[in-house]
Amino acid sequence: MEMERNCSSLDIPRVVGPVQVFASLGHWNTAVMVILALHLIPVWLASLLCMHRVHLHPSSPRPLYWLAALPPALTSLAAIGILTPSTGPYVEILMEVVLCLGLVSFCSLCLLECGGVEGIVGACQDTKVGLPIGSPPCVCLLPLPRPQVTRTNFTLVASMPKVLLAYKVLQLVVEVTFLLLAFSPSSTFLSLSNLHNLLSFPVSLLAIYAYTMFNVLMSRVMEGNPRRLLGIVLLLQFVLFDCLRLFFIFLTGTGMLTCVPPFLSQALVVHTLKNYIKGFLAMFIGLPFLTLCAGKAEGHQGVGRGDSEASMLTRDSQASYTQPVKP
Repeated sequence: MEMERNCSSLDIPRVVGPVQVFASLGHWNTAVMVILALHLIPVWLASLLCMHRVHLHPSSPRPLYWLAALPPALTSLAAIGILTPSTGPYVEILMEVVLCLGLVSFCSLCLLECGGVEGIVGACQDTKVGLPIGSPPCVCLLPLPRPQVTRTNFTLVASMPKVLLAYKVLQLVVEVTFLLLAFSPSSTFLSLSNLHNLLSFPVSLLAIYAYTMFNVLMSRVMEGNPRRLLGIVLLLQFVLFDCLRLFFIFLTGTGMLTCVPPFLSQALVVHTLKNYIKGFLAMFIGLPFLTLCAGKAEGHQGVGRGDSEASMLTRDSQASYTQPVKP
Protein backbone atom coordinates (compact mmCIF):
# COMPACT_ATOMS: atom_id res chain seq x y z
CA MET A 1 0.00 0.00 0.00
CA GLU A 2 2.84 2.37 0.82
CA MET A 3 4.41 1.73 -2.58
CA GLU A 4 1.09 2.41 -4.34
CA ARG A 5 0.78 5.75 -2.53
CA ASN A 6 4.32 6.66 -3.52
CA CYS A 7 3.65 5.81 -7.18
CA SER A 8 0.41 7.80 -7.26
CA SER A 9 2.10 10.86 -5.78
CA LEU A 10 4.80 11.11 -8.47
CA ASP A 11 5.04 14.48 -10.18
CA ILE A 12 5.77 13.31 -13.72
CA PRO A 13 6.24 15.90 -16.50
CA ARG A 14 4.45 15.53 -19.83
CA VAL A 15 7.72 14.65 -21.59
CA VAL A 16 10.12 12.35 -19.74
CA GLY A 17 13.56 12.64 -21.31
CA PRO A 18 17.19 11.75 -20.55
CA VAL A 19 17.41 14.11 -17.55
CA GLN A 20 14.43 12.52 -15.82
CA VAL A 21 15.62 9.00 -16.66
CA PHE A 22 19.05 9.74 -15.18
CA ALA A 23 17.44 11.18 -12.04
CA SER A 24 15.49 7.92 -11.59
CA LEU A 25 17.97 5.28 -12.73
CA GLY A 26 21.34 6.98 -12.42
CA HIS A 27 24.34 5.56 -14.22
CA TRP A 28 22.67 2.18 -14.71
CA ASN A 29 20.88 3.67 -17.69
CA THR A 30 24.13 5.31 -18.85
CA ALA A 31 25.86 1.92 -18.92
CA VAL A 32 23.05 0.42 -21.00
CA MET A 33 23.15 3.34 -23.45
CA VAL A 34 26.92 3.00 -23.90
CA ILE A 35 26.59 -0.71 -24.68
CA LEU A 36 23.67 0.03 -27.01
CA ALA A 37 25.65 2.70 -28.85
CA LEU A 38 28.64 0.38 -29.29
CA HIS A 39 26.32 -2.11 -30.99
CA LEU A 40 24.23 0.42 -32.90
CA ILE A 41 27.21 1.73 -34.89
CA PRO A 42 28.19 -1.71 -36.32
CA VAL A 43 24.56 -2.39 -37.25
CA TRP A 44 24.33 0.91 -39.17
CA LEU A 45 27.68 0.27 -40.90
CA ALA A 46 26.65 -3.27 -41.86
CA SER A 47 23.33 -1.98 -43.19
CA LEU A 48 24.99 0.72 -45.31
CA LEU A 49 27.50 -1.81 -46.65
CA CYS A 50 24.66 -4.18 -47.53
CA MET A 51 22.77 -1.41 -49.35
CA HIS A 52 25.95 -0.53 -51.25
CA ARG A 53 26.37 -4.14 -52.38
CA VAL A 54 22.74 -4.26 -53.50
CA HIS A 55 23.23 -0.99 -55.39
CA LEU A 56 26.29 -2.39 -57.22
CA HIS A 57 24.08 -5.08 -58.75
CA PRO A 58 21.36 -3.42 -60.85
CA SER A 59 19.51 -6.72 -61.11
CA SER A 60 19.05 -6.91 -57.32
CA PRO A 61 15.38 -6.76 -56.27
CA ARG A 62 14.23 -3.43 -54.87
CA PRO A 63 12.73 -4.97 -51.66
CA LEU A 64 16.27 -5.80 -50.51
CA TYR A 65 16.81 -2.10 -49.78
CA TRP A 66 13.86 -2.10 -47.36
CA LEU A 67 15.00 -5.34 -45.75
CA ALA A 68 18.56 -4.04 -45.29
CA ALA A 69 17.22 -0.92 -43.53
CA LEU A 70 15.21 -2.97 -41.05
CA PRO A 71 17.80 -3.73 -38.27
CA PRO A 72 19.15 -0.16 -37.89
CA ALA A 73 15.60 1.23 -37.93
CA LEU A 74 14.51 -1.07 -35.10
CA THR A 75 17.65 -0.41 -33.06
CA SER A 76 17.36 3.37 -33.50
CA LEU A 77 13.70 3.33 -32.46
CA ALA A 78 14.62 1.34 -29.34
CA ALA A 79 17.29 3.93 -28.49
CA ILE A 80 14.71 6.74 -28.84
CA GLY A 81 12.36 4.86 -26.52
CA ILE A 82 15.12 4.45 -23.91
CA LEU A 83 16.18 8.10 -24.05
CA THR A 84 12.59 9.41 -23.89
CA PRO A 85 10.34 6.82 -22.21
CA SER A 86 7.26 9.03 -22.69
CA THR A 87 7.42 8.14 -26.41
CA GLY A 88 7.14 4.45 -25.50
CA PRO A 89 3.63 3.74 -26.87
CA TYR A 90 4.41 5.40 -30.20
CA VAL A 91 7.82 3.75 -30.50
CA GLU A 92 6.22 0.35 -29.87
CA ILE A 93 3.70 0.79 -32.68
CA LEU A 94 6.36 2.25 -34.99
CA MET A 95 8.48 -0.86 -34.41
CA GLU A 96 5.52 -3.02 -35.39
CA VAL A 97 4.99 -0.90 -38.52
CA VAL A 98 8.67 -1.38 -39.44
CA LEU A 99 8.41 -5.15 -38.91
CA CYS A 100 5.25 -5.28 -41.03
CA LEU A 101 7.09 -3.39 -43.77
CA GLY A 102 9.70 -6.13 -43.55
CA LEU A 103 7.05 -8.85 -43.94
CA VAL A 104 5.57 -7.09 -46.98
CA SER A 105 9.03 -6.56 -48.49
CA PHE A 106 9.91 -10.24 -48.06
CA CYS A 107 6.70 -11.29 -49.80
CA SER A 108 7.49 -8.91 -52.67
CA LEU A 109 11.04 -10.29 -52.85
CA CYS A 110 9.76 -13.85 -53.16
CA LEU A 111 7.28 -12.89 -55.87
CA LEU A 112 10.01 -11.14 -57.86
CA GLU A 113 12.49 -14.00 -57.61
CA CYS A 114 9.96 -16.76 -58.36
CA GLY A 115 8.15 -15.34 -61.37
CA GLY A 116 5.17 -13.81 -59.60
CA VAL A 117 2.00 -15.50 -58.38
CA GLU A 118 1.71 -17.65 -61.49
CA GLY A 119 5.26 -18.92 -61.11
CA ILE A 120 4.82 -19.88 -57.45
CA VAL A 121 1.40 -21.48 -57.96
CA GLY A 122 2.69 -23.38 -60.98
CA ALA A 123 5.72 -24.65 -59.05
CA CYS A 124 3.51 -25.80 -56.15
CA GLN A 125 1.12 -27.60 -58.46
CA ASP A 126 3.92 -29.27 -60.44
CA THR A 127 5.61 -30.56 -57.27
CA LYS A 128 2.29 -31.48 -55.58
CA VAL A 129 2.87 -29.07 -52.68
CA GLY A 130 -0.39 -28.32 -50.86
CA LEU A 131 -1.37 -25.29 -48.82
CA PRO A 132 0.02 -25.91 -45.28
CA ILE A 133 -3.14 -25.14 -43.30
CA GLY A 134 -1.65 -26.89 -40.25
CA SER A 135 0.99 -24.20 -39.78
CA PRO A 136 1.35 -22.58 -36.34
CA PRO A 137 -0.66 -21.44 -34.52
CA CYS A 138 -3.36 -23.66 -36.09
CA VAL A 139 -1.47 -26.92 -35.54
CA CYS A 140 -4.78 -28.65 -34.79
CA LEU A 141 -5.37 -28.69 -38.58
CA LEU A 142 -2.28 -30.86 -39.22
CA PRO A 143 -4.27 -34.13 -39.64
CA LEU A 144 -6.43 -32.57 -42.36
CA PRO A 145 -5.41 -32.97 -46.02
CA ARG A 146 -3.69 -29.99 -47.57
CA PRO A 147 -5.76 -28.22 -50.23
CA GLN A 148 -4.25 -27.50 -53.61
CA VAL A 149 -2.47 -24.18 -53.96
CA THR A 150 -4.49 -21.97 -56.30
CA ARG A 151 -4.11 -18.40 -57.44
CA THR A 152 -6.98 -17.33 -55.16
CA ASN A 153 -5.85 -18.87 -51.87
CA PHE A 154 -2.19 -18.00 -52.47
CA THR A 155 -3.05 -14.36 -53.22
CA LEU A 156 -5.10 -14.24 -50.01
CA VAL A 157 -2.20 -15.67 -47.97
CA ALA A 158 0.38 -13.35 -49.54
CA SER A 159 -1.76 -10.23 -49.01
CA MET A 160 -2.31 -10.68 -45.26
CA PRO A 161 0.96 -8.89 -44.26
CA LYS A 162 -0.35 -5.84 -46.15
CA VAL A 163 -3.58 -6.01 -44.12
CA LEU A 164 -1.55 -6.18 -40.91
CA LEU A 165 0.58 -3.21 -42.02
CA ALA A 166 -2.54 -1.14 -42.76
CA TYR A 167 -3.98 -1.97 -39.33
CA LYS A 168 -0.76 -1.04 -37.52
CA VAL A 169 -0.71 2.31 -39.34
CA LEU A 170 -4.34 2.81 -38.24
CA GLN A 171 -3.30 2.08 -34.64
CA LEU A 172 -0.56 4.68 -34.88
CA VAL A 173 -3.00 7.25 -36.27
CA VAL A 174 -5.40 6.61 -33.36
CA GLU A 175 -2.63 7.04 -30.77
CA VAL A 176 -1.35 10.24 -32.40
CA THR A 177 -4.93 11.57 -32.54
CA PHE A 178 -5.34 10.93 -28.80
CA LEU A 179 -2.08 12.81 -28.24
CA LEU A 180 -3.12 15.83 -30.33
CA LEU A 181 -6.52 16.00 -28.63
CA ALA A 182 -4.90 15.66 -25.18
CA PHE A 183 -7.19 12.70 -24.55
CA SER A 184 -6.13 10.24 -21.86
CA PRO A 185 -7.46 6.75 -22.66
CA SER A 186 -8.76 4.61 -19.85
CA SER A 187 -6.30 2.28 -18.15
CA THR A 188 -8.96 -0.47 -18.12
CA PHE A 189 -7.97 -3.21 -20.55
CA LEU A 190 -11.52 -3.76 -21.89
CA SER A 191 -12.43 -0.08 -22.26
CA LEU A 192 -13.73 1.41 -25.51
CA SER A 193 -10.69 3.68 -25.83
CA ASN A 194 -8.52 0.54 -25.88
CA LEU A 195 -10.57 -1.13 -28.63
CA HIS A 196 -7.92 -0.56 -31.33
CA ASN A 197 -5.38 -2.42 -29.18
CA LEU A 198 -7.79 -5.26 -28.44
CA LEU A 199 -8.55 -5.80 -32.12
CA SER A 200 -4.84 -5.94 -32.80
CA PHE A 201 -4.59 -9.42 -31.26
CA PRO A 202 -6.93 -11.29 -33.67
CA VAL A 203 -5.69 -9.30 -36.69
CA SER A 204 -2.05 -10.07 -35.83
CA LEU A 205 -2.82 -13.72 -35.14
CA LEU A 206 -4.58 -14.20 -38.49
CA ALA A 207 -1.87 -12.34 -40.40
CA ILE A 208 0.97 -14.30 -38.78
CA TYR A 209 -0.87 -17.56 -39.50
CA ALA A 210 -1.08 -16.62 -43.18
CA TYR A 211 2.54 -15.45 -43.21
CA THR A 212 3.69 -18.74 -41.66
CA MET A 213 1.92 -20.63 -44.45
CA PHE A 214 3.66 -18.37 -46.96
CA ASN A 215 7.03 -19.18 -45.37
CA VAL A 216 6.39 -22.92 -45.51
CA LEU A 217 5.57 -22.66 -49.21
CA MET A 218 8.64 -20.53 -49.91
CA SER A 219 10.89 -23.04 -48.14
CA ARG A 220 9.86 -25.52 -50.85
CA VAL A 221 9.64 -23.22 -53.84
CA MET A 222 12.92 -21.39 -53.05
CA GLU A 223 14.80 -24.49 -51.92
CA GLY A 224 18.52 -23.81 -52.19
CA ASN A 225 18.10 -20.02 -52.09
CA PRO A 226 19.48 -18.65 -48.77
CA ARG A 227 17.21 -15.60 -48.96
CA ARG A 228 14.25 -17.77 -48.03
CA LEU A 229 15.64 -17.69 -44.46
CA LEU A 230 14.94 -13.94 -44.26
CA GLY A 231 11.25 -14.70 -43.83
CA ILE A 232 11.92 -17.06 -40.92
CA VAL A 233 14.10 -14.46 -39.15
CA LEU A 234 11.38 -11.82 -39.57
CA LEU A 235 8.75 -14.21 -38.22
CA LEU A 236 10.93 -15.04 -35.21
CA GLN A 237 11.47 -11.37 -34.41
CA PHE A 238 7.76 -10.54 -34.73
CA VAL A 239 6.79 -13.42 -32.42
CA LEU A 240 9.45 -12.45 -29.86
CA PHE A 241 8.20 -8.85 -29.77
CA ASP A 242 4.61 -10.03 -29.32
CA CYS A 243 5.58 -12.47 -26.54
CA LEU A 244 7.45 -9.62 -24.87
CA ARG A 245 4.26 -7.57 -24.76
CA LEU A 246 2.29 -10.44 -23.19
CA PHE A 247 5.09 -11.00 -20.67
CA PHE A 248 4.96 -7.41 -19.46
CA ILE A 249 1.15 -7.50 -19.29
CA PHE A 250 1.61 -10.42 -16.89
CA LEU A 251 4.26 -8.58 -14.85
CA THR A 252 2.17 -5.42 -14.44
CA GLY A 253 -1.05 -7.35 -13.79
CA THR A 254 0.54 -9.33 -10.96
CA GLY A 255 2.21 -6.27 -9.45
CA MET A 256 5.77 -7.53 -10.01
CA LEU A 257 6.74 -4.22 -11.60
CA THR A 258 6.40 -0.91 -9.89
CA CYS A 259 7.39 2.72 -10.37
CA VAL A 260 10.89 4.19 -9.93
CA PRO A 261 10.72 7.60 -8.25
CA PRO A 262 10.94 10.44 -8.87
CA PHE A 263 9.93 10.43 -12.57
CA LEU A 264 9.28 6.90 -13.85
CA SER A 265 5.75 5.57 -13.40
CA GLN A 266 4.96 1.89 -13.82
CA ALA A 267 3.99 2.41 -17.49
CA LEU A 268 7.23 4.28 -18.20
CA VAL A 269 9.27 1.54 -16.52
CA VAL A 270 7.53 -1.04 -18.72
CA HIS A 271 8.31 0.85 -21.92
CA THR A 272 11.92 1.43 -20.87
CA LEU A 273 12.52 -2.26 -20.12
CA LYS A 274 10.79 -3.29 -23.35
CA ASN A 275 13.08 -1.07 -25.39
CA TYR A 276 16.15 -2.38 -23.54
CA ILE A 277 15.26 -5.92 -24.61
CA LYS A 278 14.05 -5.01 -28.11
CA GLY A 279 17.18 -2.97 -28.79
CA PHE A 280 19.49 -5.87 -28.00
CA LEU A 281 17.26 -8.34 -29.88
CA ALA A 282 17.30 -6.13 -32.95
CA MET A 283 21.10 -5.96 -32.82
CA PHE A 284 21.84 -9.65 -32.29
CA ILE A 285 19.26 -10.78 -34.87
CA GLY A 286 20.03 -7.91 -37.25
CA LEU A 287 23.65 -8.81 -38.09
CA PRO A 288 22.88 -12.35 -39.38
CA PHE A 289 19.83 -10.89 -41.12
CA LEU A 290 22.03 -8.37 -42.98
CA THR A 291 24.42 -11.18 -43.93
CA LEU A 292 21.53 -12.99 -45.61
CA CYS A 293 20.48 -9.79 -47.38
CA ALA A 294 23.98 -9.22 -48.77
CA GLY A 295 24.44 -12.85 -49.84
CA LYS A 296 24.01 -13.96 -53.43
CA ALA A 297 20.80 -15.69 -54.43
CA GLU A 298 21.51 -19.19 -55.65
CA GLY A 299 19.40 -21.06 -58.10
CA HIS A 300 16.35 -22.76 -56.65
CA GLN A 301 14.27 -25.67 -57.84
CA GLY A 302 10.91 -23.96 -57.78
CA VAL A 303 10.32 -22.30 -61.13
CA GLY A 304 7.11 -21.34 -62.75
CA ARG A 305 5.58 -23.04 -65.74
CA GLY A 306 6.19 -20.04 -67.93
CA ASP A 307 9.89 -20.00 -67.07
CA SER A 308 10.33 -23.72 -67.63
CA GLU A 309 8.46 -23.67 -70.95
CA ALA A 310 10.45 -20.67 -72.13
CA SER A 311 13.76 -22.37 -71.29
CA MET A 312 12.65 -25.54 -73.09
CA LEU A 313 11.71 -23.59 -76.20
CA THR A 314 15.06 -21.79 -76.11
CA ARG A 315 16.98 -25.08 -75.90
CA ASP A 316 14.93 -26.59 -78.74
CA SER A 317 15.52 -23.61 -80.99
CA GLN A 318 19.26 -23.66 -80.25
CA ALA A 319 19.42 -27.37 -81.00
CA SER A 320 17.61 -26.99 -84.32
CA TYR A 321 19.88 -24.08 -85.25
CA THR A 322 23.10 -25.97 -84.56
CA GLN A 323 21.91 -29.26 -86.15
CA PRO A 324 23.75 -29.89 -89.46
CA VAL A 325 21.65 -29.86 -92.60
CA LYS A 326 21.64 -33.13 -94.55
CA PRO A 327 22.53 -32.80 -98.24
